[in-house]
Amino acid sequence: NFSAIKALSTEGIQQGHMTLHARTVAMAAGATPEIFDTVIDRLIESGEIKIWKAREIVEEVLGQSKAPVATASAEPEKAKRETLAAGYGKIILFGEHAVVYGRHALALPVPLAIEAKIEDANQGEGVEIIVPRWGIEQRLPKQPEKRQAFQKQFGLILESLGLDHEAMKIEIFPNVPRAMGLGGSAALAVALIRALDKHYDLKLADERVNELAFECEKVAHGTPSGIDNTMATFGKPLLFRKGSPGLQEFLELEQPLTFVIGMTGVESLTHKMVTRVRQQWERNTSLYERIFNEIDALTLQGVKAIRDNDLEHLGDLMNVCQGLLNALQVSSWEVEELVQIARDNGALGAKLTGAGGGGAVIALCPENAEEVKSAMMRAGYQAMEVVVGG
Repeated sequence: NFSAIKALSTEGIQQGHMTLHARTVAMAAGATPEIFDTVIDRLIESGEIKIWKAREIVEEVLGQSKAPVATASAEPEKAKRETLAAGYGKIILFGEHAVVYGRHALALPVPLAIEAKIEDANQGEGVEIIVPRWGIEQRLPKQPEKRQAFQKQFGLILESLGLDHEAMKIEIFPNVPRAMGLGGSAALAVALIRALDKHYDLKLADERVNELAFECEKVAHGTPSGIDNTMATFGKPLLFRKGSPGLQEFLELEQPLTFVIGMTGVESLTHKMVTRVRQQWERNTSLYERIFNEIDALTLQGVKAIRDNDLEHLGDLMNVCQGLLNALQVSSWEVEELVQIARDNGALGAKLTGAGGGGAVIALCPENAEEVKSAMMRAGYQAMEVVVGG
């Protein structure tokens, strides 16, 4: 701590310790837990890792949270952030796991995204990856066998686009929680692809972005269905089915749907859960096929309920789907607790979203979102309200 404070008095901060110092400065400036990550992101983006700048950002963020219109001094920063390349987050309303086996899934975009930007670096410096919110500052290893986690996806993207010999700095600003079943890995891939497309003027079509993001999902999850990368690319309500022929039907939601997303705090590891379901499917194929068929039927009924704006029926379908997902052994006690909290506080329906084993729960709350969110938070969970469509 003394070393970090001492560094603040110098003219510059060594590049390799940017995130550490930004976190220290944000703490010294009084950034509360609710705004801490946002302050760090904007502090690093500004290039001024100073206490005075951090205090200025803290005041700006607090002001924006209280007022419907941003202050004039915030407009340049806001405009700058709005130009960043992005990949969209999502919730799966129906069809988890069954979609891997050729059934339908219904997914909705959420107002969360992962953003990215690219800057040139001096030749010989390689590829630097900075993710302030995750405390990451690292170089992409040149040898593929030494790459870990998302580094493998980054390497695949750069090589596929013929940019693996370019020197650059990649900055990632993630607003999709990690490993919570909200499509974070696909959103990360799409954000990076679009940032590279923008910086190097590659003129990639959305279909190419989606195709490349799907290859990244294979690296991350093994046997993905393709729904996450499609949602991350297009960001529209989607009825999806893999296979030949597959189905990719974008829907119009004329009436808004209000959900509360409750996060268990337990990572949802897609590859692990997909593997578990496959092992059970191989041992009990006919039984699991019947469950997948039931989930498929719920998905198609869910599409009709949304089009008819029949929210009570939509909630009932969500509740039944949760029971089937529990039968697939992809629920957890945290998920079940959040589901019960949501229902006890007036949610029309609640279920896990994504691979399960943890991750997030979605609750349909057309009239009482604040009550449901508050109840989840009182129980020690993080929660947020999102509105889709309309």
